[in-house]
Amino acid sequence: MKKAIIVGEKGHADSLRELELLLATLDITTIAPFYIHTKTISRATFLTSGKLEELKGIAPLLEADVVAFDFSLSYTQLANLKKAIPAMILDRPRIILEIFSKRATTREGKIQVELAYLKIRLPELVNPKAKLDQQMGFIGGKGPGEKKLELNRRALSLRVQSLKKKLRTIEKNRVQKRDKRMKSDQFIVSLVGYTNAGKSTLFNQLTKQSVPTDDLLFHTLEPKIGKGFLSSSVHPVLYADTVGFIRKLPHELIESFKSTLEEISLSDLLLIVLDSSDPAVTDQVQVIRDTLVEIKADHLPYLFVFNKADKLTEESQREQIIASLGEGVWVSAITGDGLEDLRKKILDQLFLHYSTKEASS
Repeated sequence: MKKAIIVGEKGHADSLRELELLLATLDITTIAPFYIHTKTISRATFLTSGKLEELKGIAPLLEADVVAFDFSLSYTQLANLKKAIPAMILDRPRIILEIFSKRATTREGKIQVELAYLKIRLPELVNPKAKLDQQMGFIGGKGPGEKKLELNRRALSLRVQSLKKKLRTIEKNRVQKRDKRMKSDQFIVSLVGYTNAGKSTLFNQLTKQSVPTDDLLFHTLEPKIGKGFLSSSVHPVLYADTVGFIRKLPHELIESFKSTLEEISLSDLLLIVLDSSDPAVTDQVQVIRDTLVEIKADHLPYLFVFNKADKLTEESQREQIIASLGEGVWVSAITGDGLEDLRKKILDQLFLHYSTKEASS
């Protein structure tokens, strides 16, 4: 297993903890943090000359294979850092993209990941002096779309256009299915939230499906749709399981997955699924809200679903969360506790939705 030094700011422990989890997902273990101040950033190497010299000495001393930055680095910064430090240099966007490339299983998912990959790597792929090996900031060496691609701007531009065209074709099929759902006037509930909050497990409970639920970051990339019953007196609702959010999700990924994420904006209700046992849950809600704004879904009615309630050992933990975020439904998607209460809350929202719709027509 590779060993990594992680570079980040003091006082950003939650973000650095996430970076450790991201690296662990790629079988890289963190051996030490390296703290910097972002008020003094070098355009050439990101690090100041003093910090660069310090890191140059520490990396070989700790036998680090990887130096991972909790930031987004330019190609120039990556290249200069590689010249100075005898280790693989990674930044947060490339780490997340690497995970996405491993998780993508459908044709659409693979196209979306390749499109984001090309956008992120464009500066180095068109640079004639770039050494396109795994040391330049990607673990797998040559990535999706690179093997058969002439590394020049025209070829890249054509490849990007080709990928966009393929996505548009896939999107047309999705729009047709979506229009069919909209015409059927079915109530649509989307599960959104931080990666690894338990959305897929909850989705399985609500729909009686068996979507894989391994304890992995970004296990779900493509939306999963399933029917679920709230009571015997109403038609089933449609539930959608969606990709998880995280801090500093690369803009290129959001852009490439935008058509998929925009499905969320057509929901009638959002279930914001949270890991209530995570000490950073309050900060995570802000990340979720920011992402919903970016995909134009922040206007939708929502319910907080405080998942993993079985992991809380003290009532004061619940009280602190309620004081910070307000009321929600407390559940355990693993044990099933609280699910009936959740179904009742969703049913209330369904009745409110249709009564409001009827009154306005």
